[in-house]
Amino acid sequence: MRRVPMLLAGFLLLLTFGARPARAQEAVDGYWEGVLADRGNELRINVEFKTRANGFEATIDIPDLYILGFTLANVRYEAPKVHFELPLGAEPEKFDGVFDGKNISGSYTGAFYGEKKRSATLRLWRERRDARPYKQEEVRFQDDDAILAGTLFVPSRKGPHPAIVFLHGSGPQTRESYLRYFADLFARRGFVTLIYDKRGTGASTGEVWYRTGDRFDLLAADAVAGVQTILSRQDINPKKIGLWGLSQGAWLAPLAASRSKDIAFLMVVSGGGVTPAEQELYDDEVKLRDKGFSEEQIREAVALLKLADDVIRKRESLEKFVAVREQAQKQPWFVHLDRYPVKLPKENPVWRGGGEGLDFDPRPVWERINVPVLAVFGESDKSTPALETARRIDVALRKGGNREYTIKVFPAADHALLSQGSDMNWTRPASGWQKLMIDWLERRFK
Repeated sequence: MRRVPMLLAGFLLLLTFGARPARAQEAVDGYWEGVLADRGNELRINVEFKTRANGFEATIDIPDLYILGFTLANVRYEAPKVHFELPLGAEPEKFDGVFDGKNISGSYTGAFYGEKKRSATLRLWRERRDARPYKQEEVRFQDDDAILAGTLFVPSRKGPHPAIVFLHGSGPQTRESYLRYFADLFARRGFVTLIYDKRGTGASTGEVWYRTGDRFDLLAADAVAGVQTILSRQDINPKKIGLWGLSQGAWLAPLAASRSKDIAFLMVVSGGGVTPAEQELYDDEVKLRDKGFSEEQIREAVALLKLADDVIRKRESLEKFVAVREQAQKQPWFVHLDRYPVKLPKENPVWRGGGEGLDFDPRPVWERINVPVLAVFGESDKSTPALETARRIDVALRKGGNREYTIKVFPAADHALLSQGSDMNWTRPASGWQKLMIDWLERRFK
């Protein structure tokens, strides 16, 4: 999921320690619940401060943004002032408050994945954190040349439990992302869940694939290796292990399932129906249209993008593309195009990569899927053509004889199944989409 608002790629957050003595820091240690309030609309947040031997740190939960246990940066307590930051994008979300001995009150400034900044009031009060109904285990497993590091969420009640292995979106993603939120969501309903750092990221070894379109086979094999790792555990029902994938993960999940008899169900979100090349063109076309460019300008930009793809496919020369790009750089729309591939230098190995991943057609894979499938999309998705994606998956599943599947498109929801807020209200998850997943799972596999 390369440009998902949750970008979603890039949740490896830095930590900066405060300069105050440990005793002062301990005054705010503990778990806090609270809200950000903007003109009568509230967004729930939870913050936990901890004094460590080597400094002061904090984490934050924002359930409506799929944020769970994210490490905060620039955490400071200089009595009575409290400051911390959540670096989600180019500029961090900033929180400033004053501790009055009982509560923390102050302000928030940021955008939370949006384009417009907003200011809001911050209120935090101490609460006792409820015990989680599951334990977490660190696990490692191997596929090919990579050692993959992950976290297993195991419900506290007696098993054996159904299980879900999560697949990432595109880019160098780790388990410290939206995946942790959804692993928690299903673990609380009695499912063992496995999240892991993509190869070459976090604690996993292997080469980082910033553009993983040509490595679908390898990434799908990593997920199958995760299934094999948990298959023999006594607390897991081996006949009830499924895959969950968002964006690029929606391509990878059916590919993995088509190659393993141990996968009992699939849940895919916001992807998996069109080719990567089609999705990339759609993404830039929508972006330029939103920014007010004319249809003629958009046609010029799309032609440049298609020419870049043909270079990768070895149908056109790189020299021809570089010459055309030199002229295109003078156009006002060029700066808004995604860096891949049009802005890469001619020395970049991408140009020599071939087009196998670029033109990966998932429809033949879907035709081989004979396990239950839930596919969920947002009608206002600006990264994936949601309606066409849903249509192609539906046609392929019916062609292959699969009748146990559910496809749902949520109106006014984006790539992350968030319904965009107004200038006043906050962005929220599309109404009912998480309940749909939970109900679908529990009816079949609880």
